[in-house]
Amino acid sequence: MTLKLHSKRNQLIVILTALLAGSLLLIGAKNMQAPQAEEMLLTLNGQEATAAEFNWHLQMNRALIVDYFKQTYNADYSIDFWSAYYSGENPMQRWVNTAQTQLLTKRMELQLAQEAGVVTDISFEGFLKEMERENNRRSQAAANKEVVYGPLHLEAQAYFSYYMSNLEDATIEEMRSNGIVISDEQVKLEYEGNLIAKYSLPGTIRLEWATLPFGPETEYKDQQKALERMEKLHAIATATAATDSSGTGFQGQAKEFGVNVGEVKITSASRRTAALENPKVLLTAEQLVPGEFSGLITENGVIHLLYCLSADDAAIQPFDHVKDAIALNLAQQKYRSIVDEKLSEAVVEWNYPMAEDLANHTIQ
Repeated sequence: MTLKLHSKRNQLIVILTALLAGSLLLIGAKNMQAPQAEEMLLTLNGQEATAAEFNWHLQMNRALIVDYFKQTYNADYSIDFWSAYYSGENPMQRWVNTAQTQLLTKRMELQLAQEAGVVTDISFEGFLKEMERENNRRSQAAANKEVVYGPLHLEAQAYFSYYMSNLEDATIEEMRSNGIVISDEQVKLEYEGNLIAKYSLPGTIRLEWATLPFGPETEYKDQQKALERMEKLHAIATATAATDSSGTGFQGQAKEFGVNVGEVKITSASRRTAALENPKVLLTAEQLVPGEFSGLITENGVIHLLYCLSADDAAIQPFDHVKDAIALNLAQQKYRSIVDEKLSEAVVEWNYPMAEDLANHTIQ
């Protein structure tokens, strides 16, 4: 059927109707279009890492980057720090790249853990839920008067290290039963090749240890005067030792100078404590031979002088005592090489401009 129009008014109505219909069609078509996909920051083998997770790694590395540029280029922190260049190196670029490398490594470790069947949810949100659950468990255990190892509340970075360490251990254990094979021959070769460097216990060192404290609450308020006193003792003691290697006169000489001397044994069991309390003294003691005096050592507000009475040879640990630890260490090395290999083969999509925008937003 053909519609005939007999007036200008009818023609105008038809034109307006057509225009309105066209507009409605355009609006409808626009509304039916798929919404734009949200921009992604990083994907590893198709799995997305969120901006929140990347920001987490930015925060963990921020102080380290500032310290790196201070130590390397003596660069002080300022408003222009992140945009400046130091011998061609830019803090912002190093910060973003360091965080990306760390994020990729941890993401790969999580993927390997998931493949090994030790964890199902490897999302960042899942990690945060686990952290909340662990802190709730600790709080409840404390309320129930149960033993809680470590702090009652784990801060984010501490929990991250705790979580990833446990996950790595579980992944390695699973891989050792299905994938990573460490042969007895490998363990034996490692043991025999590193007997002294890794698998021996340091021998006992017997010392006469002279100490003279200085500072506001001591007899020697002035460090220089204490040092001069110990230098005189050192000169007399070493001169005497040249003709009498027994060292029997050292305690008497020290007493005349008002310096305390005690006989001390440094054993394999006590070394850890010594390393924490007096690392410089321990390092010096390990280099002495019987009948030898050390130089003067200033550490922890005290001037030290050592005389070595005896030093036993290192004791090799029996193979049966260390073979399990060696096998575990080799498995850990193999795991790290697997992570590196998988990363080199991975499909990575990386949006650097978006990452830099996130970093800039963090420092504002």
